[in-house]
Order: sequence, then structure tokens, then C-alpha cells
Amino acid sequence: MRRKILFSAITILSFVTSVKSQDTLVSAFFGLDNGLPGLLCNQPGSLLDGMPVNFKFPLDASTLSESDFEVVDNLGNIHIPMCAVLAPANENGENRTVLLIGEFGTAITNPPVEVRVVGDLFTSDTFSGESACSEIINLNGSITTNVIPLADGPSLFFAQRIDGDLNECNSGTQTIQVAWNGGITPYISGDTESDLFQYYVGYSESSGVLIPHVPISIADINDNDNFHQLCFSTSDEIVKISMMANTVEDPNQDPNLYSEIDVSSCTSLTSIEENLIEKGYKIYPNPFSDEIFVQNLLGDEYFIIYDTLGRNIIEGKCSGTIKIPETKSGICYLTILNNNNQTTYKLIKR
Repeated sequence: MRRKILFSAITILSFVTSVKSQDTLVSAFFGLDNGLPGLLCNQPGSLLDGMPVNFKFPLDASTLSESDFEVVDNLGNIHIPMCAVLAPANENGENRTVLLIGEFGTAITNPPVEVRVVGDLFTSDTFSGESACSEIINLNGSITTNVIPLADGPSLFFAQRIDGDLNECNSGTQTIQVAWNGGITPYISGDTESDLFQYYVGYSESSGVLIPHVPISIADINDNDNFHQLCFSTSDEIVKISMMANTVEDPNQDPNLYSEIDVSSCTSLTSIEENLIEKGYKIYPNPFSDEIFVQNLLGDEYFIIYDTLGRNIIEGKCSGTIKIPETKSGICYLTILNNNNQTTYKLIKR
């Protein structure tokens, strides 16, 4: 039976890890090479590199630290950021871009090529009014080699439909929030950020044909972050957003190429698990402190509890009470197995 437990756990862990890492860390953007004042990281008199790192899900600011990240340059050197902040993209509904500041290589001779999450950095639940969705997962182990070089212009990496308190549009029938992989300003001479709406295009879909719509205005501007809100008057559902080339530029004054992004909907790990894993047992309390209780047992069940990296915490014969050894707060998983089925639950340790 122990062999069956281990085999089942490996199968589930492979699934959970692949879902967790898939597109979670979307990109990094080498935005400035020795272009930021070191005073931002309590390094007065020095000039530092700036690198926005972009995630699919919003982040829990309380778990963010510069030690959560490693930046690898083309020669294989590992750099630890001097500081890491969510600002300026830290409003509710944003929190998907971390600005790393430090020394990460040189633009031409030795650029950064990989960013890793090496600490316990957690996502947060999405706010009411967002079309994208999230859950609380540990991003430790996420990696991206999609590091945009210094000479390249910015591009869109995220879009979602928002409403309620998150919606800053004062006109229109639907609002689409978009995010760039780095900070942007208008590239066209004489334009201000409030003029950018006329260069965005939203597309609805009818019988397989994309129909273009131009926003009537733009919101969430003049706050120096990489997010905009596009205000549309059409009642047709917007499914894609594009921006024509040479319209915006990054802090290094590189103009964008043509850019487009699909509008995100809810595709979280939880929704995938609920479709694939059979439910039936009653598990409580959740969140828990040091023990959990299991109801509706048949009497032949075994269990295994493991963390988000697949490390075994405890396993054994499943009775009505499972006492869990002292472990860090955060997410862990409980799998219950009998001769016919295996069932997995997400638990939260206080």
C-alpha cells in the first residue's frame, strides 16, 4: 500500500507542479541599465538596473522580498536584487508586476537571461470585479527565460475585464484593464497619456470573425505604472486588445512593436482541480493550526500531506484526526487514497 501511496503522490505532484508553473511567471523586462538612482534601494550615489517582472496572478505584498529572486546573466552569474517593490503598480486589481532594482548585467556584453523565484512568494486572491482569477499558491520555483532585452520596446502581457469598485471609467458599458511588461509613455510627439485610448483596439468575436472597436476614453493614467483601463461603449464582449506600433515607449525610449493580448478569464489551478479530482470527504477546519478532521471515511484510507514543492510532510493510515507536524504557514495539499480512488484537497496552514 505504501508503494501505491508514493506512486499516487508523484502523479498528483507532477500535475500540480505543471499547472502551478505554467505561464505563472510571464516575463521580465530589462528596462534600464544603470538608469535608476541607487537612493531607491538606500544606495545613494549609485545608478542601478531596473527590471519589471510580470506574473499571471496578483501577488501578496506581505510575502514579497528581494531575496525571493535570482537574476541570471548570460555568463551564468547570479544576481540578488538590492530591493523589490510592487510600486507603482500596487493598486487593487494590479499587483502583478514586481520592480527589481540592482545590478543584473550589461545590455550588450552580458545581459540578464533568466529570472527565478527562489523564496516563498505567494499569490493573493483576486478582487471582486476581475475577470481573471487566482488562488493562494507559493510561486517558489517559478522561472522565466522570457527576459526582454534592453533594446526592445514594451509589449502587452495581460488584459482582463473589470467592474465594480475597480472600474475607474466614468463612461462606457465595459472596461478592459491592460498591462504592459514595463513602464510606458506616449511615443507620438505632442500626445499625452490621456490620448493613448485612440490607438488601442478591442475586438469582439462573431462567428469566428474579429470585429474591431476603439475605446471612447482611457482611465487609470498619470500614475507612472504599467496599467491602463480602456472604456468601451459597445455591448459586444471584448476578447482581445491590440496596440499599433510606434505608439508608446519604455523608459529607455524604445518604441513598441505591434502588440496584442487576449482578455483573461478564470482558469485557476482550483478550477482545474475541481474538474479532475473527485470530491466526497469532509475536511475541517481549513485554514488549520495543528490538526485537521476528516469525515465520511470508509475505513481503508491512507493519506499523504505535502507542500507546494512536493516535499512530504506526513503520511499514514487515515483516521478521523490528522495531527500535522509543525510547519511553515501557507499552502499544503492533502491526498486521501483507498483501493479505488484518490482525492486531493488544498489546505491552508495558519
